[in-house]
Amino acid sequence: MSDPSSTVEAPLWGKVTSLALQNSPALGLRLYQLPDFIKAFAEVKLAAARTNCRLGLLDTTRTTAISKAAIEVAEGGLLEQFQLRVVATGGGTSTNMNVNEVLAARAMQLLPAGTSLTIHPNDHVNRSQSSNDAYPTAARILLARQALDVAAALRSLAGSFYRLAERHAGLERMGRTGWQDAVLVSVPEIHRAQALVAERFADQFDVAAQTLFAVPLGGTVLGTGVGAPAGFASEVAAELATVTGLPLYSSPSLIDAFAHADRYSVLADTTARYGSILYKLSHDLRVLSSGPNGGLSELILPKLQPGSSIMPGKVNPVVPSMVGQVSFAIRAAATAVSLAVAGGEPDFNSNTPSIVASLSPALNELISVLPVLQEKCVDGLEWNKERLAALAALPFDARITQAEEAGYDAIAGLPA
Repeated sequence: MSDPSSTVEAPLWGKVTSLALQNSPALGLRLYQLPDFIKAFAEVKLAAARTNCRLGLLDTTRTTAISKAAIEVAEGGLLEQFQLRVVATGGGTSTNMNVNEVLAARAMQLLPAGTSLTIHPNDHVNRSQSSNDAYPTAARILLARQALDVAAALRSLAGSFYRLAERHAGLERMGRTGWQDAVLVSVPEIHRAQALVAERFADQFDVAAQTLFAVPLGGTVLGTGVGAPAGFASEVAAELATVTGLPLYSSPSLIDAFAHADRYSVLADTTARYGSILYKLSHDLRVLSSGPNGGLSELILPKLQPGSSIMPGKVNPVVPSMVGQVSFAIRAAATAVSLAVAGGEPDFNSNTPSIVASLSPALNELISVLPVLQEKCVDGLEWNKERLAALAALPFDARITQAEEAGYDAIAGLPA
């Protein structure tokens, strides 16, 4: 596929998209850079067209053409037609109209030869919908899928830690408190603990995804359903579940769905909390592998690439370093989502574009970086058994001491 950011020879978008492009900054995250978001939006339009047809609001010919166009886009076609910034002028309206205009124009091309029918972006592609319900519905589909992908990556990472535990059965290392020697700790139990925290967060990402399965489609304006027929919300949610393969359902209260964006917070908070654990893991790997002579040198990480331009023989823990830095952006994104959720209006939260622009790339970072951490670092790490044995054999032993009171007082500098 050619670079979607290159000049589009035959734009399918219409006036609203053109105005949004003119009025938005030239730089910034673009829709085509989040192809899974475009896919989710196309699935929303596909489900809406089919539901409108079943309810007698859209004829079969137009439905077929719109459906073909939506499927084409959902499968990754026409990506270059989505040049808008994710956070564009008009917020979700600009994006919704970009999708409506492109699908309408493409559907016109797919109409049977000789037909006199036309397909309008608003009257047909956007029928029984509003930007206010179509956009957050697409956002929830996108983010729910990403949350499930993170959960899968975490379970795979947990599997690697369990395998490390089996591989290092019986091995012990010097544990520390306050960076001072304490007691011997089981290496297999350390890896089982790392596996458990990964599994625990996998479960939490699953819960966050389930929170997003409630969609506001059919609420149109402020959850009132104005402009949509009775029963549309529940029917289109069922159709959308079929289209996406996700267990989606209509929000129990569409007024609530429009007024409160806290469902995004569940995922953002989970992402931020795991970002903290991810940083700790990467930091632990860097500390325990520090050396080889001037540090702890307890862990031996895979040697992947030179770590210095001036000291070419130096090898750094490049993957843990990268992962630690990724955790910063992940936690920052969660803060942005928190601000967007809190910044809603009395009846509607119009900040979903900024939520998508912050949270989706952060989740993509996790989806991308966790397999690299697993395959390039965790799977190949080894413990320096000679170093562990040497540390365990040192004469000073604070691990089993029952110091006499007088001796302890003397160490503490207290009067005898």
